[in-house]
Amino acid sequence: MSDMPPQPSAGTPLPAVSPSDIPDQSAPWLRWIVLAAVALAAMLVGAGAAATSFLVLVQDGQQDRYVVTVFLGADVTAEQKEAVESALSARYPVDGVRLDSAEETWERYREQYKDTLDLDDETPEGVSESFRVETTGEVFDCAALSPVGRMAGVRMISVVQPPAEGRPYTLLVDCL
Repeated sequence: MSDMPPQPSAGTPLPAVSPSDIPDQSAPWLRWIVLAAVALAAMLVGAGAAATSFLVLVQDGQQDRYVVTVFLGADVTAEQKEAVESALSARYPVDGVRLDSAEETWERYREQYKDTLDLDDETPEGVSESFRVETTGEVFDCAALSPVGRMAGVRMISVVQPPAEGRPYTLLVDCL
C-alpha cells in the first residue's frame, strides 16, 4: 500500500498540469510515416530541380551548323561520283548535296580557313571536285558518315562547324 501515491482529499485543489507533462499516447509508427513522407517530398523536389537544370543546361536544343565536305580523288569515275552522291543524299535527304568544282572547292577551303591557316602562298594543286552538305543538329554523327569515307573515289572527308554566336572561329570535327 505504500506504493500508491497519496490521494487528495476533498476540497484540495489538483496540481496544474501542462500539455508537455502528458505522455504522448499516439502510435510511434505514425511519426515514422510522417517523417518518411516529408523525406520523400524533399527528394522529389530535389530530383525535379536537378532534372530541370539538366534539361536547361545540357539539352538546350541548340542546333549547331555543320559543313560536310567529301573530297573526291583526281581519278574518280562518273559511277563512283554518282554512288557517293547517292549515299550522301540518302544520309542527308533534307539538307541537299551540292557538287563543287575544283575551283569552288579551293575557294571555299581558303574562305573557311582564312583565320586559322596562312594560305596566301598555297596553290590549288591536287584539289579536285567535292560534295558539300550543310546540316544542323545538336551533335554530329560521325559514325553515320563513315561508310561514305570508305567508298571508292573518296579521298578525304572534312566536317567543320563554321563560326557561330559565342564562337568566332571554325571548329574541325574529328571523325576519325
